[in-house]
This record gives sequence, structure tokens and C-alpha cells, in this order.
Amino acid sequence: MDRNLYAGNKLLDAWLSLTSTLWNTRLVTSMTYNEAHVLGLLLHHQDRPMTATDLIARTHLLKSQMNKLLTALEDKGYITRERAQADKRRIEIRLTAQGEAAYREEHRGVDAILSRLLDQLGEERALHIAGEINAVIAALDSILPPV
Repeated sequence: MDRNLYAGNKLLDAWLSLTSTLWNTRLVTSMTYNEAHVLGLLLHHQDRPMTATDLIARTHLLKSQMNKLLTALEDKGYITRERAQADKRRIEIRLTAQGEAAYREEHRGVDAILSRLLDQLGEERALHIAGEINAVIAALDSILPPV
């Protein structure tokens, strides 16, 4: 077998195994994975307002999926959508206090799992793995067509 093909298949196998493990294990229970992901992005980017386009770029969801998701989060009172003052065409999405509280409550279980994972891997190794995963994501973003 071609060495590049072998390495590519090993990478794909590891990636699929990781994502399957995370997807099939309900890390969040009171909201969907995508809801938690979007709330987390909004929480960690409160220094600047985000738009649906920003969130689509970060989550790789389809526009129709994102619109449905944002409507559900708005209906729950977790986010607000407001027209930007400087550019009326731009809709800014902000996390509400209720949304932040719901996310933090849900994330407590994830934090417990991460703590146990760090106990097993060690902080230095975990940071190295995170850097490598981010390098794979960056490479894929440069190869794959935009969603």
C-alpha cells in the first residue's frame, strides 16, 4: 500500500473514531450538540458581535441549519439578534444571561470529562494533540470547498 495512502487512512480512522466516540456519547443532555457549540462560540467571542455567517464559518453548518438553530435558541431566550447600528444589513447575534447560564450548566459535565481526560493524558500532551488537531482542521479548510 502506498505510504501516503496508509497514513491518510490511519488519520481518517482516528478522526472517525474520535468523532464517533464524541457524537455517540451524549456529552450534553438539555440541548443539542449544535446549540451548545453555538452558545460556546458566542460565550468565547463576546469581545465582538458575531453574525450567522461567522457562526457558519466556525461550525460548518449549512445556512438553513444555522437559521433553524438560531431561531430555536432565540425562542428559548438564549440569544438575541439585532441589526447593527453601523451597518443595517448586518444582524448581530449576542448571548443572553439566560443563554450563558444554560451553557455553563450544561458544560459542567463536559468539564468533568475533560478533567479526567487531562489526568490520563497530561496537560502538555493534551495541548500538543489540540495543536495537531487544529493543524488538521486548518489543512482541511484550505483543501475543502466552503460550505
